[in-house]
Amino acid sequence: MITFPRLGRRAALGASLGLLLPAAARAQGAAWPTRAPSIIVPFAAGGGVDVATRTVADAAGTILGQRLVIENRGGGSTIPATQAVTRAQPDGYTMLAVPTTTVINPAFRNDIPYDWKTELVPVGLIAKLPFVVVTSANSPVKTMQELAEATRKSGQPLTFGSGGSGTVAHLAGELFGLRAGIETQHVPYRGEAPALTDTIGGTLNVMFCTLASASGQIQSGTLRALAVTTAQRVPGMPDVPTVAEQGFPGYDVSAWVALAVPRGTPAAPIQALNHAFNEALKQAPVQQRLATLGAVPAGSTPEELATFMAAEATLWAKVITDAKVRME
Repeated sequence: MITFPRLGRRAALGASLGLLLPAAARAQGAAWPTRAPSIIVPFAAGGGVDVATRTVADAAGTILGQRLVIENRGGGSTIPATQAVTRAQPDGYTMLAVPTTTVINPAFRNDIPYDWKTELVPVGLIAKLPFVVVTSANSPVKTMQELAEATRKSGQPLTFGSGGSGTVAHLAGELFGLRAGIETQHVPYRGEAPALTDTIGGTLNVMFCTLASASGQIQSGTLRALAVTTAQRVPGMPDVPTVAEQGFPGYDVSAWVALAVPRGTPAAPIQALNHAFNEALKQAPVQQRLATLGAVPAGSTPEELATFMAAEATLWAKVITDAKVRME
């Protein structure tokens, strides 16, 4: 029992709290992070998700006072990297750069060794990567309505390419076909470059691709941009209307990257990370760098991200079912 000679009862109580509070404060508000956290990116280095994550993580690390280390673990349709994070120590020091693929995968396969809805805790949305719908500069089609009408008159399916089967770009084309009430035929490629070549040559009617991959050809005049796929126009292409503006209300598609941590991670690291990334996204150099990638800064609360990911999972599961999409 601690006694406080020469102090009254109230003074003694204050003194005892004074001894206890520093320890409690250290326990509850210890500086985090005290070492470099890691972000696992489930793709090889150099892609849109990787570069966008690195761009924002560099600035967020400065805010946190610790460098954020990027680990690239590509392959396996993002499953091995995601599983590694779900099994990591839930202390905030291992994070996942969550791509759209994470919420799409369960609609294609039933052998995923984790449930992202329960084993990942959302931290915040980082960026969206819109798509642009392009056609050959020699095509008579100039709008999405004209594209749909020309397809109906031809009696043939709309041929569209993307950088791979089961990608968001692939599903964006399938969703357009459903909304326009036209038949589509997806042609998968190993990457966007060969698909763009065939689009320029007229082998494909259109292609759904990232802004960064097509901007040069659009500027040079070999490709015509018909629309961007997001709900609002993209700052880098302000003269290109959205799909929704052209008679397809509610059409809003993009790839995206977010941040998540393993289930059981304490609130303090989650709050610190969310704050750091949201603040980083407000910085002009970060916004400018993302713009060169064709990415749009996002940002969110953990709760907003949870709602967003659930809605995305529902949307793509329905598209895959309604369009009878199969992995090719």
